[in-house]
Amino acid sequence: FLGSSLGGHLPGGNRGEPPRCLAPGAFAGRPEPARGRVGEAAAMAMMSVVAGVKEYIQAMVDRISGMKVLILDSETVGIISMVFSQSDILRHEVYLTENIDAEGFFEQEEKMRHMNAVCFLRPTNKNFLKLSQELKNPKYNEYYIYFTNVVPHHRLEQLACCDEHEVVQQVQEFYADVFAVGHDLFSLNLPSTARLTEDRNTWSSYEEVVFERMLEGLLSVCLTLRVVPAIRYTGSSQLTRQVAERLQVRIQEEQSLFETIERERKGEGAPVLLLLDRRNDPVTPLLNQWTYQAMLHELLSMDNNRIDMSKVPNIRPELEMIVMSPSQDPFFEENILANFGDLGNNIRKYVEDYQKQTKNTAKIESIEAMQQFVDQYPEFRKLSGNVSKHVAVVHELSRLVEANQLLDASHLEQEIACTDNRQEHFKSVMDMIKGDKVTPFQRLRLVLLYALKYEGDQSIPKLKQELLNKGIGQDQVAHVDQLLRYAGQHVRSVDLFQNKSWTSYAKSTITRQIQGVENVYTQHKSHLQGVADSLMKGRLKESTYPFVESYRSTPASREQKVTRAIVFVVGGTTYEEARDIAELNKAAEGGRSIVLGGTTIHNSRSFLTDVAQLNMKSGIE
Repeated sequence: FLGSSLGGHLPGGNRGEPPRCLAPGAFAGRPEPARGRVGEAAAMAMMSVVAGVKEYIQAMVDRISGMKVLILDSETVGIISMVFSQSDILRHEVYLTENIDAEGFFEQEEKMRHMNAVCFLRPTNKNFLKLSQELKNPKYNEYYIYFTNVVPHHRLEQLACCDEHEVVQQVQEFYADVFAVGHDLFSLNLPSTARLTEDRNTWSSYEEVVFERMLEGLLSVCLTLRVVPAIRYTGSSQLTRQVAERLQVRIQEEQSLFETIERERKGEGAPVLLLLDRRNDPVTPLLNQWTYQAMLHELLSMDNNRIDMSKVPNIRPELEMIVMSPSQDPFFEENILANFGDLGNNIRKYVEDYQKQTKNTAKIESIEAMQQFVDQYPEFRKLSGNVSKHVAVVHELSRLVEANQLLDASHLEQEIACTDNRQEHFKSVMDMIKGDKVTPFQRLRLVLLYALKYEGDQSIPKLKQELLNKGIGQDQVAHVDQLLRYAGQHVRSVDLFQNKSWTSYAKSTITRQIQGVENVYTQHKSHLQGVADSLMKGRLKESTYPFVESYRSTPASREQKVTRAIVFVVGGTTYEEARDIAELNKAAEGGRSIVLGGTTIHNSRSFLTDVAQLNMKSGIE
């Protein structure tokens, strides 16, 4: 690009390689963007997606001094918001944020030559066209362009031709191309991937774009976490095999990016990227959840760590839209895996601590009383707005649990998922369908779980008919057959249901001390938990989860314990699986060693909505 280029090092100081900047004043030969990398210590030692993405973005905004504007697209807005709050961004002298996808972006006639623009964009065809249009008539003094992934050469040439005013000072690739939900959890925000399971010859352009986005996200996360992985996939899944083989080709094509990554030491197993297929475990996304983060998504729905509370009865205006980010909210980080009863106790302790400070003697014995206390004492909200946010959220969760009779439904779900007793399960499900305790969606969910457990049994049509008798629409009941086509026994390569006695689970029931929070069960362990545990211990069968053929290793190295792994679920992961991975990481000797990712993070409704795409039906009512 024309204009002067910036030198210096990328994130991590002298730990990173210097950027390969473009020649000043001319566009000589094939243009190359400078390529960024995060520091070895930041991403490799901690295996933290948040730390890796945050370091890239911090370096990006810190390198240009003075007042600046941040130009983002619809995806990078979310990528940044997952790791930086608005006040964090302001501290880096970013005084204006613009979205290149906004309708009025090109209609602004005012030039702001006193400000420099930092562009953080995904390298999509649409973004190159819009950026070219902006450079032809620039609003700002200088432009520093950062792409979240590898940029095709012809696109750089296109931008160079449009830089007639010589305003572009730098172009770089910073591989922050995933949504960092937590240190060991990331998403690609691709909610609809079910049709990728169909014959590739039937894919539309949408499926092709989604498949390519998956590859870009996985390439990016490998670079962010500084790993050169041995890639394994689900042997029974043609889709995960396609992703694995194509990703291996991409890594080889971009070999120069991986050359500086420190390889495993002698005697250590290579880092592994394991690709799983959602169809092997359709049960986990259907279950009610009882840990904080998972409950939030199941009952209130989280989108980029944000929750819309505007429809909550009597909600205060400042709480209509809230952020629940473990990297920005210490209380949430501390309680993210807390079960519902412990969560109520922990919030009560916060409120009681405040009472001691103010010598307030109001007695708090339930979640309802806690909410009333917060409402009656506005000064408490000022002193501890974050805690009052959590009080409001837990109050709403408690209301939904009671209003929808979720404890009764969840108890039966756990029995179906974890024990084998067809006759008793049929009677219990039928009774719950006929009764008036649970919602229509809870009735449907129980039949779905029963159909997966006892597929082919003659009792399933009777349950479907009873759903129709209760006024549940034919399009909703059709989800039973759709789910069996998507993830029935003919698709699954594992024994998802194993005969277990309920007694062994009941021994570990959780006790509660606070009124308003009942005893709940969280005994179900996801299939992914067992697979990840076997992987780290070097016991995962290669016949079931093969390596990509081009992976070169000795039989001994294939059986070694794995020290670092990325587990990625094609078709979407869940917060229950994130909980299981977090527990494995807590127990690991070297600290966090597994990072979980998915095309999206499902709750039960989003999962069924995706499955419904196979018939192009409407989603869940």
